[in-house]
Amino acid sequence: MIAKKSIFDGVKVAEFAWVVVGPSTSRYLAEHGATVVKIESHKRLDTNRVNSPFVNNEPSPDNSMFYGRHNPNKYSVSIDMKSKGGMELAWKLIKWADIVTETFSPGTMEKWGIGYEDVKKVRPDIIYYSSSMQGRGGPHSAYAGYGQNACSFSGFTELSGWPDRMPSSPYGAYTDYVCCRLSAFALIGALIRKKLTGQGQYIEQSQFESSIHFLMPAVMDYQVNGHIMERMGNRTPLAAPHGVFQCKGDDRWAAISAMTEAQWVNFCQAIGNPALAKHKDYATLADRKKNEDRLEEIVTAWTKQYTPEEVEATLQKAGVAVHMVSRPSDIYKDKQLDARRYFVPLDHEVMGRQKFEPQSGFILSKTPRELIMPSPLVGQHNEYVFKELVGMTDDEIAEHIIDGSITTQMDAPMVSTF
Repeated sequence: MIAKKSIFDGVKVAEFAWVVVGPSTSRYLAEHGATVVKIESHKRLDTNRVNSPFVNNEPSPDNSMFYGRHNPNKYSVSIDMKSKGGMELAWKLIKWADIVTETFSPGTMEKWGIGYEDVKKVRPDIIYYSSSMQGRGGPHSAYAGYGQNACSFSGFTELSGWPDRMPSSPYGAYTDYVCCRLSAFALIGALIRKKLTGQGQYIEQSQFESSIHFLMPAVMDYQVNGHIMERMGNRTPLAAPHGVFQCKGDDRWAAISAMTEAQWVNFCQAIGNPALAKHKDYATLADRKKNEDRLEEIVTAWTKQYTPEEVEATLQKAGVAVHMVSRPSDIYKDKQLDARRYFVPLDHEVMGRQKFEPQSGFILSKTPRELIMPSPLVGQHNEYVFKELVGMTDDEIAEHIIDGSITTQMDAPMVSTF
């Protein structure tokens, strides 16, 4: 439980959201003091619970670090939303909350009778956040899917990869990680407005529209020039060399970018070939772009003689932008991250001691982010939430367990829907 004063102390969130966008959005609040309760069920598991990596490669709903990464500092209750008793419990949580979040396909919450218009009648001051693939209204409103789908129809997939190969979509549900950063600040804005006016608000997000913000240069270029951006691999029109180059060792690489003419001259001097800077084929950026294939061969011939660490040390000393391409193991051993205590070790009942990283990419000086609870087991906090937070009696809770509206038995299959 959050111990010291944090910026969102006292803010209560009923999270009907699942997978990535919603849970990642509420993480910003949870890391700064908000009480976030996830509404889950043993009958239909959050997709993240059935996706790897699993600790020791042993699949189980409580052993997925994929789920763990998105849900520390949260409580979990497990209810059957299709039962009368389950809906009673859902309403108790909604009446308790300041914020309701949901990321189901449009119409799902309305079908259950807990859509925004339903909730507003009971709680006019509620802040209600809905996020879906393409928003509410329009011919594609009912389109359901994951961030992997949104990557493609938002345009990211078409621009990712090499020009002479098939498109290569960004890894994972990329748009989910884009959208949560926008929706988190929308919630903060709604909280500020509620504090000033006492009024609630409905926040409706189209993940399609939110994601396009990050491709607007390409969209605008087409709008004003009729130009369609194409795949460029690791290259950019603004620099050469600019890419990832093979180094000494097994699958070791370094990213190098000479963004200015001065950096190009420094690069040539650093690799022991100062004459290259004035060679007719490479003297200007235009020349280097025209002969980029050959230029990259020259760069690779040098980098392959050295480890990524050696390449990094040499070029950074010369004032050239460079960094080794890190593996996950490098990240966990990174001295900078360790010095800033980025990874926080927490003891999980099933996964054991694991390192959790913060969602917030910033640290507030007065109320810094905190990670104090690992991700929850399915329904781990049924008793605490319904008794201590909602105010139910032991007998009332027992009745809901007996009639199955509080779920306790795992009925859902361990099958990924990705």
